Amino acid sequence: AVPRVWNKFYDRVNSQFASSPVKRFLSGKARKHASKRIAKAGVECDAVPAQGMLDKFYDKVIWSKVRARFGGNIRFCMSGAAALSPDVAEFIQMVGFSCYEGYGLTETSPLVSANGWAGPGTSKLRCVGRVANGVKVTIDTSAWDDPERPDEGEIIVHGPNVMMGYWNNEKATNEVIIEPGVFRTGDLGKLDGDFLAITGRVKSQFKLENGKYVSPAPLEENVKLSPFVEQCVLDGRNMLRTYLIVHPNMHSLKPALKAAGVDTSGSDADICARADTNAWLLNELKSNSMKAPTWKGYEVAATLILDPVEWTTDNDMLTPSMKVKLRNLQSHHEEAINAI
Repeated sequence: AVPRVWNKFYDRVNSQFASSPVKRFLSGKARKHASKRIAKAGVECDAVPAQGMLDKFYDKVIWSKVRARFGGNIRFCMSGAAALSPDVAEFIQMVGFSCYEGYGLTETSPLVSANGWAGPGTSKLRCVGRVANGVKVTIDTSAWDDPERPDEGEIIVHGPNVMMGYWNNEKATNEVIIEPGVFRTGDLGKLDGDFLAITGRVKSQFKLENGKYVSPAPLEENVKLSPFVEQCVLDGRNMLRTYLIVHPNMHSLKPALKAAGVDTSGSDADICARADTNAWLLNELKSNSMKAPTWKGYEVAATLILDPVEWTTDNDMLTPSMKVKLRNLQSHHEEAINAI
């Protein structure tokens, strides 16, 4: 599944854990024992069975019930299409599922790399796994000139899995095929030994007025872990500071606003249009989401734009693969962006 599915799973399970003092206590104990067990095993991504009397007790009381929601027969989970937050991946591992990220494109038939395929104990968080057998990956650092991250660049895939070209489109083919069997992915990444990490898209990276480069994809996934954020986009190209466009989770946001004394009367559009709502949510995200070390100071959004309408393929805000159509979203909020 795509990360948005796993983020929803993470949010909903944790909101249920927080629904009563008893659930908070038991889930906290379950997390503590699961963390100890996984740390002792010394593995990342792979599920580790409960060990010891108390660990097994909390697994039965808490984690087994979460697993049962999925039918009880899942062997492992895969995530792709965008970066999965390490917090979410670690949580899924605590639940008792092996959770592996993979990477590939239609043009590469499609697998380039994945965690899990090399066997237990060979996976790593914060990456998309080992490069597949028969495939080679190199990094073109000339596509990314941030002096603070010199080891990053465009991912180039070499191998027999690379397509011959786009049907009846020689121009598009020449833009991505360097030579037969060598493909420019358009994705930013870096290599750590045999492991590949994705850090963004070449086209989505942008430069601020101060010359600093921002790769928004991992930062957006981090913000989406907030219970108040359903969808978001980070931008700020050629600006002094970045800004966020957010479609909020109104089910979670309304009670929080009410508890903070912020007016929640009227429609979702009315609530999102209020300056008090905007100020409260921006402060909440700065305090609990947009924090170091994930966020650098210049990356933290100075402005928040709230959109009460969900972004879908039907309103032409998402592609069929569930990626945001940035130009369409920016056009829709052109007045608010120009006012920054």
